Amino acid sequence: METWPGTFTFGMVATMTGLGKCVICGENDARALCTTRLSRGDIVVVCGSHELMHRRSARKAETESELRSMLRDRRESRRRTPIPDELGARLIEAFSASSERRASGDRRR
Repeated sequence: METWPGTFTFGMVATMTGLGKCVICGENDARALCTTRLSRGDIVVVCGSHELMHRRSARKAETESELRSMLRDRRESRRRTPIPDELGARLIEAFSASSERRASGDRRR
């Protein structure tokens, strides 16, 4: 029985050989891993989400450290745009994870 697919695509290397973990987030589930090529030609192991982000980015990273800084978790950063108006502020307050109102009134337990 043949274990390698009949056709080969670049991103399949990590899933077929178990090459470790994503250099960005540390994901080590082989089903989620693939590879991406840096602008210098180096190949690095990343998860599918980070491969997609790198592929869609305007420029390609040259090194692993540059790739990490380009694709780091942006959810931790502060909101980059100003709050547009009072309604916008209320919506952000209502749906933000750190909202005390939501945490105290949350009935989903």
